[in-house]
Amino acid sequence: MSLNEAKNRIDLLNHFDYSLRLFESNYQELISVINIMTDERVGLELFAVINRWKLDEVLTHLGFKLHNYVCAAKSLVDHSRVLYRRVYTEKAPKFDDYEAEVKARFEENSLSKFVEFLRTYCQHEKLPSIGSSMSFDSHSDEGFIFTVTASSSELLKSSSIKSQAKKFIREQDGDINVRKVIDSYHTQVTEFYQWVRARQQELHSQDLLIVDRYYQEERIKAINNFIDSYPIYEKSGTVKEQLCTILSRDTYRELEQYKDDEVKWLECAIAVIEGDVVLPDAIKTSLRSKSKEST
Repeated sequence: MSLNEAKNRIDLLNHFDYSLRLFESNYQELISVINIMTDERVGLELFAVINRWKLDEVLTHLGFKLHNYVCAAKSLVDHSRVLYRRVYTEKAPKFDDYEAEVKARFEENSLSKFVEFLRTYCQHEKLPSIGSSMSFDSHSDEGFIFTVTASSSELLKSSSIKSQAKKFIREQDGDINVRKVIDSYHTQVTEFYQWVRARQQELHSQDLLIVDRYYQEERIKAINNFIDSYPIYEKSGTVKEQLCTILSRDTYRELEQYKDDEVKWLECAIAVIEGDVVLPDAIKTSLRSKSKEST
């Protein structure tokens, strides 16, 4: 197995994270709007007669977010299918249980088929009619309860609806509770890709070993070069800038939590670096001195 083949497969797997992040981002945006609408204080304000125009605006905005979410869900499905074809070729590890798992979790699942139908409806027909209802529960601490719904009767009239999506709608108690659907589907998708990630760790253990070994060798070269050239560039830039050739972007991201504590930031950075190469005491003393001067 060559390094390039292993890197290409791992790069494809890592690039797929964009699709997962797109899906997650759209989920969070949609849920944030629903959370605002179902907050008791906001809900009561929106249901006031003089504020019905505000309710219309929020529902329209929610429709936009719902459209983006179901499209992101479809993109994730398509990207996953393409990734499977590209990565698991004859030369790659066999992922034999993938298609069976997809069939069990999505192809034969009425919730999944409803979300798939909703994407088609949003893109090729129109945004669904979304409403908000208010009820009072005397046994609840919340008092007034607000629910965001999509019209079941309207969706059932669609010419593009298929049997499983229709079955899902008819199993609901009246109109579709948007939050319940979105939360349930999000959980379903998240659990599936957690399973996929776990299986990929097993299937690509050799790829990961080869790639990790390569990047470790590159880090060691970079650190040794940093050590050799440090006397020349000792006075140049800040500590964080000086370490840019030997710390990864992911490490900078992790260290961002210490952005207001230069000393802590540096000590954590040194610990990461010395996981590969121990820095000379003179260089650590110099870096610590510069770090303290900047605080």
